[in-house]
Amino acid sequence: MKLWDAPRTSFPYSFDEVVSAFWDRYPNSHAKHILSEDVLERQITDNTIVTKKLIIKQGSSILKRVPRWISKMTDIRVVPVIEESVYDRVSKKLVTYTRNVSHLSLFDLHERCVYKQSDDQQASNPALLTDVLRSVTVSIDCGRMSSVYEQVLLMGFKKSINNTTKGMFEKLEEKFGVKHLANEKMKLIKDKIIKSSSNLVTHVQCDEENKPI
Repeated sequence: MKLWDAPRTSFPYSFDEVVSAFWDRYPNSHAKHILSEDVLERQITDNTIVTKKLIIKQGSSILKRVPRWISKMTDIRVVPVIEESVYDRVSKKLVTYTRNVSHLSLFDLHERCVYKQSDDQQASNPALLTDVLRSVTVSIDCGRMSSVYEQVLLMGFKKSINNTTKGMFEKLEEKFGVKHLANEKMKLIKDKIIKSSSNLVTHVQCDEENKPI
């Protein structure tokens, strides 16, 4: 199993704006692989909203990065995933958990994201910045080659996160526009965030790291 911790991403929008865009992020021009999105359950209390969704994706380009001659994953055409999210109005946090629910004999891929108001005290107004903390775990049971497959999938996930970031920006600008306060500065921040999301791997752990391949 490998664990991928991505560096913090900060959107130059308030927490409430980012949450609104998250719930309405599909469709967007950077998520053409999403075939459908359905709410299975939703529980609403005074301070929380707990949602479970079924999202159907086309066979991921990440899976196709594994050479065909060593894996059946390249033949996968559709990947259903469950996304569970917990929104807390009091703590100003949105925590999401996403996992595949098919092809479990080939791989398990779990993603956890935490959206929260920025802690960056150097920002002129931290309330107008929202941080995203992301971690991904991949587990493949293919004997001595498992670690190799897992590494390939994690490296490929980088492009997926880049498109996710672009899609969120598209929805944020569509719903709330580019901030009128220092538009050029906002553009520079956006470009910097998207560029940084292309180089996300900061820490990789593997329980097979010390085993010969």
